[in-house]
Amino acid sequence: MKLRDLEYVTAVDRYRNFGRAAEACHVSQPSLSAQVKKLEEQLGVELFARTNNGVLTTDAGARIVETARCMLRSAQRITDTAAEYHDPIAAPLRIGLFPSLAPFVLPYLSRNIRGLAPDLTTIFREQPTETLWNEIEYRRIDVAMMSGPVDRAGYRFTPVFVEPLLLMVSSDHKFASTDRISVCDVPVEELILPSEEHCLRTDTLSLCDAKNVGIDVPDQTVATNFLTMSHYVDEGYGSALVPMLARPFLECANPNMHFVEIDDPSFSREIGFVSRIGCPREHILMALCDQIRANPPTQKAPAMTA
Repeated sequence: MKLRDLEYVTAVDRYRNFGRAAEACHVSQPSLSAQVKKLEEQLGVELFARTNNGVLTTDAGARIVETARCMLRSAQRITDTAAEYHDPIAAPLRIGLFPSLAPFVLPYLSRNIRGLAPDLTTIFREQPTETLWNEIEYRRIDVAMMSGPVDRAGYRFTPVFVEPLLLMVSSDHKFASTDRISVCDVPVEELILPSEEHCLRTDTLSLCDAKNVGIDVPDQTVATNFLTMSHYVDEGYGSALVPMLARPFLECANPNMHFVEIDDPSFSREIGFVSRIGCPREHILMALCDQIRANPPTQKAPAMTA
């Protein structure tokens, strides 16, 4: 069994037509059909049912095609890994982003990467922080943009900017006409907390010393994203801490929101890239970090020093 055989069967399953599958694989239809038939004979099972209405994948075929796709992806990762060391621009750069950052920074990152390396293909993956750690460990991604500080053996954290956290309140809140408050004025009792897997939940509890945080919010109120939180705030459930980069999006989606700065530098999060020590893309990553420090995604967010 060859990888080419696996490409043929996955193509037939995808297109449900031998002619289109052959065209996608750049071979003649008779050659592809003969090779698929030979593979079926070798395996002793029918992969595809040829009918007057087209090609149907059998139950056995579906399971084998699923395994074939996994094997082809693994083979591609081998090729990409070799390419990373031979020519770091040749293979796609896979970047992980956590959900409370991804929607607001992805277009900015894409523009900066295209400016640095126009020929570099970039693949983004939005995952919770703990999942990102697993993905970078098993090399499903090359680097991950995370909230620091990070101290883990074998990895390097390169900070690029600090993003302040803002207090989001409704238009009839007591702070609706206030632009800035002191840390002692943060209404911790009414803070709406993100869901358990949300990294900002841990940050909020830590900043507020976990004292009475959200005790005045209706029980079992939970949100997995900032837009939902803004609607809760608008409905009078409480207020919320949100990152500065989310502000323009939330203002556009919910004009009733007002954002208050907090007069304490600790109410912020340090954003940077996590990479494996010895990563072959190190020079690309460092160039990207330098560019972000020089021009952070929001000019209000102070750049980090190298």
